[in-house]
Amino acid sequence: MVEVLHIPCFSSADPIPVLRESLDRLSVYKRIGVVSSSQHLNRLDDVAAVLKQAGKEIVVGGQVLGCRQDNAVSLDVDAILYVGSGRFHPLGVAVKTDLPVFILNPISQVFDVVSSDERKRYLGRRKASLVRALESEVFGVLVSSKDGQMDMKKALEVKSFLEGRGKKAYIIAAEELSPNNLLPLKVDCFVNTACPRMEADCFHRPVVNSDDLTGFLS
Repeated sequence: MVEVLHIPCFSSADPIPVLRESLDRLSVYKRIGVVSSSQHLNRLDDVAAVLKQAGKEIVVGGQVLGCRQDNAVSLDVDAILYVGSGRFHPLGVAVKTDLPVFILNPISQVFDVVSSDERKRYLGRRKASLVRALESEVFGVLVSSKDGQMDMKKALEVKSFLEGRGKKAYIIAAEELSPNNLLPLKVDCFVNTACPRMEADCFHRPVVNSDDLTGFLS
């Protein structure tokens, strides 16, 4: 096993100015959870302080990942404020929690919200992939060898689950599970045990997350 040294690297972008300008958009929510990507963890206490000054009850959830939103799911709040750039992480939080999720982007200095249309489009794509999975006979179970993403135990469980239902299933393990790398493989559907970001990529075949698939087929 190779030892890995993780060195925090925080963004210098300041989320406070745009937060102060946008406080009125949070006026109807009393109890707010605050989460972020790793680059902005160092500013969560500052964000929480501004919200408390505005009369809000704050619960700091900490870091969320593309693969895991547990820190957000566990929060007992009325709404969630995500501090960071991009929409992938907050969309995942919105789908998992079914709460209003606001985006405080220190890079672009934009304050936004995950809309109901975004959620519907995401869930619609996921449902369409699951429907196509029902029609599939040959599955490729994807395993990422990247640190923090590899879950061979889950992959073997999914393989056994599918074979128990008369399907063919193969374990496909690699560091880079890109569409081009997987294109030559003769499978009908991919089952993802790694980062759920792959759902949104163009893999030329349906990609379903392992938990979604086993629950759906059960």
